[in-house]
Amino acid sequence: MRFEIKGNYFDGQFHEITTDHLSTKRNIIKKYSPANLDELLWTFEVCYEHVDDVIKSANLGYSKWRKTSLSQRLELMDKLKKEFEQSADSIAEAIALETGKPLWESKTESSALVGKINATINHSLKRIETKEIENILPDTTGAVHYKPIGPCLVIGPFNFPCHLANGQILNSLIAGNSIIFKPSEKTSYSGQLLIECFHRAGFPE
Repeated sequence: MRFEIKGNYFDGQFHEITTDHLSTKRNIIKKYSPANLDELLWTFEVCYEHVDDVIKSANLGYSKWRKTSLSQRLELMDKLKKEFEQSADSIAEAIALETGKPLWESKTESSALVGKINATINHSLKRIETKEIENILPDTTGAVHYKPIGPCLVIGPFNFPCHLANGQILNSLIAGNSIIFKPSEKTSYSGQLLIECFHRAGFPE
């Protein structure tokens, strides 16, 4: 196999899937490259044993992350840019092999990860700034305050496994929410590389 699936990521690390307690009927996903059906990219066994742990981790992460300042979040986003840049080639290779896209198109997607950070900070962030509305009623000034709402579930598509998921993840994180990311079962390794970038950038558990 070309790639290794490390398991489910929560509490700041990857956890291997143990299947000792499963029934004799085993659901194993084997991923072959659409461009070369003889090449086995990775394999893993489907199991739901970590679901409760993932939710618990996301709730705990939210309780801490929501209290961070915007400047702290932006500092981590800057570190994330560097991780995306350094991992661009490996992410592009994974996308190409898992989706069957040509490498040039996959490189376009991997390079867009940094651009999405810039767009989120420079354009989207303005949508959740505190707003004051003068004279909303006689002698009354109104205000709109945005607050994080909790863990957000992001379901990644197979066709743009990193770029589209990244857009939703960034929006949630920069607004103070934690995330649970479920990548497509067709592009699990691309999703793993994406999350490894967040881990190396230093985002909290």
